[in-house]
Amino acid sequence: MNQGVSFEETLYVDGNWIKNGWKKKLEEFIGTKLTKKEWKKMRYKSVYVVATKEKVILDFEVTERLPTIEALMPLFIRIKNRFPEDKIKKIVSDEDKAIIGAVKMVFPEVTHSFCVFHQLKNVSKRYYEEFSSIEEIPDNDKITYNEISQLILSDTVISAVAHIQKIREFNSDLELSEASHKAISYAEEIFSKNVSFLKKGFTPETDNTMEQIFSLICDIVDKARSFKTDNGLTNFCYNLFTFFNKRCFSTGKWKGFSPLMRARFQYG
Repeated sequence: MNQGVSFEETLYVDGNWIKNGWKKKLEEFIGTKLTKKEWKKMRYKSVYVVATKEKVILDFEVTERLPTIEALMPLFIRIKNRFPEDKIKKIVSDEDKAIIGAVKMVFPEVTHSFCVFHQLKNVSKRYYEEFSSIEEIPDNDKITYNEISQLILSDTVISAVAHIQKIREFNSDLELSEASHKAISYAEEIFSKNVSFLKKGFTPETDNTMEQIFSLICDIVDKARSFKTDNGLTNFCYNLFTFFNKRCFSTGKWKGFSPLMRARFQYG
């Protein structure tokens, strides 16, 4: 928390579910038995993380499974107190309403981007469920896939509308696979959602920084036992993220550098 960290004026925010609590202890505390469905809802906490593009984890907040805006306010207030406001130019998150509301309250002048990486991944998934390789995808389906990708990446409402109109034309005029029909249905869903964000001044972002961070730490978290207390979970996350920030990459061009070393090397 006290380490000076340089970054390129963009912060990334996301949340991840972690199992918390022991069922018997909780049942003793509330004085009743829990069904499997009730326990599944109650046993999860969320850990919301703020990181830089270099994957330096700056701060986190343990919240309820579906937090309110107020639950995330302390996290963003700490970030605001830590860095000069004019140094933070953009905050990237998914469509999480709690994040969006908290950022709007604490950083009203900062550009907020919504991450579309998972949207692009969801479209690709629909095709790979039917085709084993790109080469197997028919030409009409490739055209449709590319058009849906351009819709997702649209940075203006006009562009998004133009792409969805083309997609609808493809749906009625071209012979398409079941994968394309599923992808088009998904495109209709995200079209309305993305346009609403664009109208609010949000911009699309494809960087998958948070996806990479969680993919690296989730294996460690999954192997840990359920945390008996919130304090236990918080202390575990402090230790985990400190270890993560100082651990050197073992592959790639930054092999031998930790996230902290990488940020300092790039930005001074």
